[in-house]
Amino acid sequence: MKLARHAHLLTGLPDGYGRGRIIADYRRIALYGVDELIRLKELDYAAVTGSSLESMRLRSEIHRQIKALNELLIMADSYGVDLRKPAKTFREAAQALWLGHIAALKEQDGAAMSAGRWDAFLDVYAEKDLTSGIATEEDIQEVIDDLVLKMRLVRHVRTPEYNELFSGDPTWITLALGGATDDSHSMVTKTTYRFLHSLRNLGPAPEPNLTVLWSKVHNNNFKEFCANLSIDTSSIQYENDDLMRPIFGPDYAIACCVSAMRVGTDMQFFGARTNLAKLLLMVLNEGRDEIEGTVLSEPLAKACREAGIVADSNGPLDYEKVSKLYFDVAIPWMAELYADTMNCIHYSHDIASYENLQMSLHNSNVNHFMAFGIAGLSVVADSLAAIKYDEVYPVRDERGLTVGFRRIHPEKVLPTFGNDNPKVDDIAVKVTRRFHGELDKQKLYKDAKATLSILTITSNVVYGKSTGSTPDGRLMGEPFAPGANPMHNRDKNGALASLSSVSKLPYSSCMDGISNTFCLTPTALGSYSKDRAKNLVTLLDGYFDKNGHHININVLNRMLLEDAHKHPEKYPDLTIRVSGYAVRFNQLTPEQREEVLKRTMHGSAMASNANLPAHSFACDCFNIDPTTSPDLSLSPSLFSDGDFFTQDILVENTPVIGSVHSLETFTSNDGPGIRTLVFLQGCSKRCKFCSNPETQCIVDPFSCPEVAVSDQEVVGVLKRYEQFLKPNSGGITLSGGEPLLQPNFVSAVFKKAKDMGLTTCIDTSGHGNSKIWNQCLPYTDYVMLCIKGMDLKLASFISGVSESNNQRAREFARYIRDNYKNIQLSIRWVLLKDMTDTDEEIEALASFAKELRPVFTHVELLPYHTLGKEKYAAMNAIYPMEGMEPYDYDDALKVKERLESLGVPATLAEH
Repeated sequence: MKLARHAHLLTGLPDGYGRGRIIADYRRIALYGVDELIRLKELDYAAVTGSSLESMRLRSEIHRQIKALNELLIMADSYGVDLRKPAKTFREAAQALWLGHIAALKEQDGAAMSAGRWDAFLDVYAEKDLTSGIATEEDIQEVIDDLVLKMRLVRHVRTPEYNELFSGDPTWITLALGGATDDSHSMVTKTTYRFLHSLRNLGPAPEPNLTVLWSKVHNNNFKEFCANLSIDTSSIQYENDDLMRPIFGPDYAIACCVSAMRVGTDMQFFGARTNLAKLLLMVLNEGRDEIEGTVLSEPLAKACREAGIVADSNGPLDYEKVSKLYFDVAIPWMAELYADTMNCIHYSHDIASYENLQMSLHNSNVNHFMAFGIAGLSVVADSLAAIKYDEVYPVRDERGLTVGFRRIHPEKVLPTFGNDNPKVDDIAVKVTRRFHGELDKQKLYKDAKATLSILTITSNVVYGKSTGSTPDGRLMGEPFAPGANPMHNRDKNGALASLSSVSKLPYSSCMDGISNTFCLTPTALGSYSKDRAKNLVTLLDGYFDKNGHHININVLNRMLLEDAHKHPEKYPDLTIRVSGYAVRFNQLTPEQREEVLKRTMHGSAMASNANLPAHSFACDCFNIDPTTSPDLSLSPSLFSDGDFFTQDILVENTPVIGSVHSLETFTSNDGPGIRTLVFLQGCSKRCKFCSNPETQCIVDPFSCPEVAVSDQEVVGVLKRYEQFLKPNSGGITLSGGEPLLQPNFVSAVFKKAKDMGLTTCIDTSGHGNSKIWNQCLPYTDYVMLCIKGMDLKLASFISGVSESNNQRAREFARYIRDNYKNIQLSIRWVLLKDMTDTDEEIEALASFAKELRPVFTHVELLPYHTLGKEKYAAMNAIYPMEGMEPYDYDDALKVKERLESLGVPATLAEH
């Protein structure tokens, strides 16, 4: 045990704080009065007979509980409050709850001493007092705010050692809100709103750890209320009530961050976590600690030698051997040692520091959980996937210990956790199931039931410091991902794929909780604030519908975080969620702040950089220069297999192949609702401001199979994320590139999407002719038409193609107006200083927009930016707009006002 602790294989063992994770039912004080609680405990004491070890232990514990209840009365008397009888008013009930909690805090310095579930209980008293006129709404809210303030002050009575160990001011006074009844009625009350509203009245702060128990039975008003608070404060975590309620019943609460327990019925023994990444490195180092070389497991050392994984082995790591050792030897050995360690901790803790008062507010015969934890899950999953899908050689020092790893095919894109890829996600699932299965075999103190969490708090930084380089490419000392998160920026397939990977982790094996800390920029939830709460609700609904357990929501601007890191004194109240709880950002250590900045922050969708090397301006792919071709749609001889992009669909249900650059599972800026965005490969223009130049090259997918994607594959993605895409008129958007270069593919995808009940949207610059348009538009709901300029010479200069090519965009818009009146058409207009913002251009734009009614909806103003500039350098190309500054936002607002004054609706994305 001591060796495992020294090597940081087992961490978080008892330090300067108690074990915590016990949720006393403080409501009993207000409901029954302490005199009645003492009487009931005395009856329980008398009912325990015999001299068995269990009987003597239970009588001793009940005796201590009765003593604690009497001490509670003495403490309350000193405050001038009589807790002997039941509370009669809201204020008395709130006092009773808080005095019970503060008494527990005085007795114990445990981490994560949760408050429990107070909102529905207190609401009964509030409604009674409001009805009788004893209190006003302002009186009730003031008491709630006072309770919240007291919870925020708890950190000031913690020892310095506690505050040094847990950066960011957390005390984990978790308050569970909402949830539902057994018969699926929402338990959201006015007092639920009142506790949440304290974030408005008092400002955001780490405590209490406000935890909304999310259920599909909650109404949208409540959901959007919560979502708006998350967007504004990043102070709420959400947990899946529909997942937990069938197991724990309706009256459970959350301890620490993610641990569910029936209030007053269950208690938890908690302490320590195991470092799964270090355990994997022990498999590769003959049971030794990879840093000091100490043998930590003799059974594993023996098994490694028998398998031939030894210090002087020269070949690549064998996945079958490594995985067998890890799952069949290392994990069982670790589970047994971990269980023995926890048994020792909690036996000793009960003797030395039994939680007398907290346990007095439980049933005398309590159900016990023993909560184990794991860290480094995504590191292990990615490492095993690297060994399985590439040739990975260990690099060893003179002691034979691994100091790094070398891949034979570094150019190969490996499956990584967070991309909804079963090749690696299944490994993560197997690790959790196997580890919990081994824990479940162990004999545990007080016959506790083993539960497992994937939770690191901010210790993911400490774990990384203590762990050597791993086969996934993570270097020695680099932080792990927090909790169950994918490793930083490895979740390349977008927000929905990331959420889906985490949601696969089985709650049945991880009933101590699965922590997912999720970061979004404000614009990722929509260009306009009016849409963001609805889109966040859709994300939460979809994630929990996939059986996701927990999610922290951070809606943050990376530039703000970077400034707060450099100048923490400027942001004293900046609160973020890190791993199941909230912290003051400026109270984190510099290392912890840097780690937060490295995390994936899902933003507005752009074409992925992953394909840059494959499609540069000098690529060998089949490349057509649109500036020399008058009309690509009329040039079938240009393609070796005929006019691929315009051929008719000849056979029903035959896959239609498209040339696809990349696919982003999540966007909320390219049409209504949440959408999947597909960037098609190939464009008929060469716009000087293009932020996706790698999509310009027109590529024959039969010659370049790396871009070949079938309509069925795209629809498979849509089906995978259907629950995210259907609400709020969400669906699929095809962008590029130029989608209308591939009408066959567009119509095939859109037809299938419409059959699913999804909406369809084309982001286009208006390529093609009536034949192409009639192929696509019958299955199209929205068109976002990017017009480069109203003066054709200007448009030709900006787009790099002929005036007639730009004229076609206007013909396309008029064709929609005349023939497809159910389509909603918006115009995208890029603002370039002294080019597209002149009075002449804006007046001409307004006149043209009016001409397009009734299908025209609005002009979407897009201020010029330089977000794609680095791509040109990567493609060895000159950036066409070198020297032009990003368009000023205030100037863009003036253009918006000018259009509106001309009678044309206009939108401008909010910061």
